[in-house]
Amino acid sequence: MTAVAAPAPRREPRPLRAFFVSLAISAGLLGVLLVADGRVMELRKAKAEVRELDRRIAEEQKENARLTSAIDAANKEEFPAEKVAREELNLVHPEDVVLLYPEGSLSPERPAAASGSTPAKKAGSKTPAPSPAATTGVR
Repeated sequence: MTAVAAPAPRREPRPLRAFFVSLAISAGLLGVLLVADGRVMELRKAKAEVRELDRRIAEEQKENARLTSAIDAANKEEFPAEKVAREELNLVHPEDVVLLYPEGSLSPERPAAASGSTPAKKAGSKTPAPSPAATTGVR
């Protein structure tokens, strides 16, 4: 009689192994699709550009705040160098109007004599002339 060969034993299915192989193949295909699509790279470039623009906006806001404070200071005439030039050095701006008064016209009365109690006028006494610094008008 002929011997019948015994059938080969069947392997048991391994679902966990099949899952991971399928997952690896799917991930590889998805990666190739994303890289080939180009939109991912475009998105990265757009995000980098947004970060750069945010940085520039912050710098411009700082500059804007600095300029606003400078404008406020100019409106209040708080320039320290100009203040020193006007008050201590008696300089005037070219656009300022300078008023020059004749001697003795700034005081309505002549000063009284220091020795007498009555405001008597001495003959020949002269009112002291105002200094040139006092005659320049400052705006």
